[in-house]
Amino acid sequence: MSRNLFQRFLATISLVLLHGQIIGLVTFASNGKKLYSSMWRKIYIISVLCIYLAFATFCIYTIPGVTDVPSVYKYSSYIIQVANALYAVTVCFSSIITTKKYIKLLQKIIDFDVQLQTTCVIIDNNRTKKRTIFHLLGRYIVIVLLNVYYHWSIERSEFSEKMGEVSAFFLTIFSSAVCYQAIELVWVLQTRFIILNKQINTLVASSAMPIATTDTKQPRKIFTTLCKICTLHHHLSKCVKLFNEVFGVVLLNMFAVSFVVIVHCLFYTSIALQRSIVNWAEVIYTATSSLNFIVDSIFVCHVCYTTIEAVDKTGELIHRIETEDNDTIAEIEMFSLQIANEELEFSGAVLSRDNFTKVYDLIFSLIRFDAAPE
Repeated sequence: MSRNLFQRFLATISLVLLHGQIIGLVTFASNGKKLYSSMWRKIYIISVLCIYLAFATFCIYTIPGVTDVPSVYKYSSYIIQVANALYAVTVCFSSIITTKKYIKLLQKIIDFDVQLQTTCVIIDNNRTKKRTIFHLLGRYIVIVLLNVYYHWSIERSEFSEKMGEVSAFFLTIFSSAVCYQAIELVWVLQTRFIILNKQINTLVASSAMPIATTDTKQPRKIFTTLCKICTLHHHLSKCVKLFNEVFGVVLLNMFAVSFVVIVHCLFYTSIALQRSIVNWAEVIYTATSSLNFIVDSIFVCHVCYTTIEAVDKTGELIHRIETEDNDTIAEIEMFSLQIANEELEFSGAVLSRDNFTKVYDLIFSLIRFDAAPE
């Protein structure tokens, strides 16, 4: 049963892992029985990174050759290229360093599914697989459409400008891949927290039903089921902490680069709008250049936020169980204390519930700042 669940789970997230392997975010493979660290994938990642760094260095080298461009544009190009290079280096080396933890995270999720199946609950993997497909297709459709528009709306005469556009395209693909992988894994965890909440809801409904005086088994069933849910919830909590260790630094860098890109795009947009003759094609181009980064930042925060909401909801639901059984009452108190002590949050990237609105505040404050009249 364990091996069957292992294969089913890997089949569910196979697209996520394959996409990560192509981009250079996943450094392990599967032989059908277990996950193992792959030296060839690590060599592939380092090779791709070296090629990108060589390309980024070439782009930086060509920036001074751009004519009829104010110095501020050149300096901002330096900042973008350096930020991109640091982002790529950090993510790639983080992927290599955290390989064992990533494998452990996936193995723990599989172990959770094995334990969950003992309670006669089966996860709908087909639905998850369809979501991963549509999610990835949606991302690339948007990226391709935006880049086609950029190519036809703005004519680039300078060679260095064309190289800069190519570099920006690769950055968009890379950052999108990072967010895609993180979002899908958070969704996997969120789905399992929701399943546990549904089981607790069943217990709440069962405890509210009148119990016959001769029925002594129902309170015991509630207690036994609650103990299993408590164990599974603690298991998932460890998965969240492992996720922070694997993706915390990566997402933190993603937010940093997104911030740099968004600020630059808003700055260029404000300059374009203040010209005597407004080139609306250029305005739309600069305004939408950071669209992927804005959406991804909000998307990641939203998924993490809703997952923590599901965790908090567990604490509320267990107190709705009506019982006079002392063992069940003690288990509810212990479960509640466990949730409170764990204080789950996606802390690696500062994505706790309290910080979720800060992303919106940051984006809209930047918009208000750039749109404010002089």
